[in-house]
Amino acid sequence: MDIFESFNIDNLKFPDCFVDIRFQKRSNNIANVQNSELEEVSSNSQAGVGVRALVNGAWGFSSTNNTQDVQRCIDSAYRIAVATARGSKRENFEINPPLLRGRSENKVKIGPDDVSLEEKIEYAYEIEKGAKINGLVKNTSTACSDSTNEQLYINSNGSEIYEKTTRVYLRAVSTCGNGSLQMGYEVMGGTRGYEILKEKSPAELGKEATEKSLRLLKAKKVSGGEKTVVLDPKILGVFVHEALGHACEADIVLQGDSVLEGRLGEKIAADGVNVYDDPTFPEKNGTYFYDDEGINAEKTCLLKDGVLTSYLHNLETASRFKAKPTGNGRAQSFSSRPLVRMSNVYMGSGDYSFEELIDIKDGLYVKGGRGGQVDTAKGLFTFGCEEVYEIKNGEIGNLFRDVSLSGSTLEILNNIEGIGKDFDIGSPGSCGKGQYVPVDDGGPHIRTRALVGGE
Repeated sequence: MDIFESFNIDNLKFPDCFVDIRFQKRSNNIANVQNSELEEVSSNSQAGVGVRALVNGAWGFSSTNNTQDVQRCIDSAYRIAVATARGSKRENFEINPPLLRGRSENKVKIGPDDVSLEEKIEYAYEIEKGAKINGLVKNTSTACSDSTNEQLYINSNGSEIYEKTTRVYLRAVSTCGNGSLQMGYEVMGGTRGYEILKEKSPAELGKEATEKSLRLLKAKKVSGGEKTVVLDPKILGVFVHEALGHACEADIVLQGDSVLEGRLGEKIAADGVNVYDDPTFPEKNGTYFYDDEGINAEKTCLLKDGVLTSYLHNLETASRFKAKPTGNGRAQSFSSRPLVRMSNVYMGSGDYSFEELIDIKDGLYVKGGRGGQVDTAKGLFTFGCEEVYEIKNGEIGNLFRDVSLSGSTLEILNNIEGIGKDFDIGSPGSCGKGQYVPVDDGGPHIRTRALVGGE
């Protein structure tokens, strides 16, 4: 867009007002195949501008997809801020972000433009072909998608930041059964190009989804109750993102909806528990260089040796808490205002081997999660599990299905009695909070106690 090069920062100058503007251009390609039929194929791009103005603690926001109408958008945001400030009863706050100038791009070897749309459709079909390895496969849903996002951020303090980010994402869902049905789900992707397929082919992704589904068909039901559980990096990632990470978002804390309100500096987890939000982690789905408020992406320690050390902040919450912005102001698009959002959230490794973690008389080994419900105010959660295995006298035994985990976030954290020396982040997806942003999560294997739901 020509506007990337021609915008005059003086257009953002208003008395006693902070203004920032995001020029954005995004291209998306997607191919979905459902039961051998091409369900969706699209290739589109959109461009637009989002403007914020802050006057006496009140925000005004305006956006447009007409990049020739930028000044009207700027004036509109300012007028909205002034009008809102007159009637606002909220406590005033001020922001003074650092002046930053930068240009960043995640380098990929095989970008979206290097692969034709026909090839992307074929990748979706290859995932499906890999999934159809058994006559018990009843339904398949596969996808191949990519996105390229260019953004220029400018504010009235003088910051000017250009960022380009490319992401690739592939998904396989396979449902198998003969009477009862079980689903297998596998994904791969991140801030990478199609060179990711050199590590795992589309057919392998589909095969893994079906193999999981077939295993679950033979699985038994588990008896419920409080049990010792060993969690793999995927289900641990779901826990640290959903149950802990959201409770650490400072806007949720300000709303009074977090069990962690007022607990900074308090020990809320077992010794050795370290949890981070890290948008600088290379090539993961939640990776970026700058957030959508022009703040440097940085690794934030949420828990250090069990102690709550920080919340996640955007510019406003950092001001209200008299804290440093953590670079977590993120927006879905130019037409959305930045909110406090996670990036790549994970628990740090410990020093236990997997054999030491499962060296218990009786328990369960939990692999993968299937979403669930979280009450951040009360600190309660319920997650579905993908595969759950019996542990007897240090040995992995029978596979169980249709299992859930639930409990208190703080109790689970305090009950951790072993943290693995392994580590993995590999659950690319999107997090919804009124708007969607790309995220990732993971960690090591851990051992703790939780309430298991089954028969």
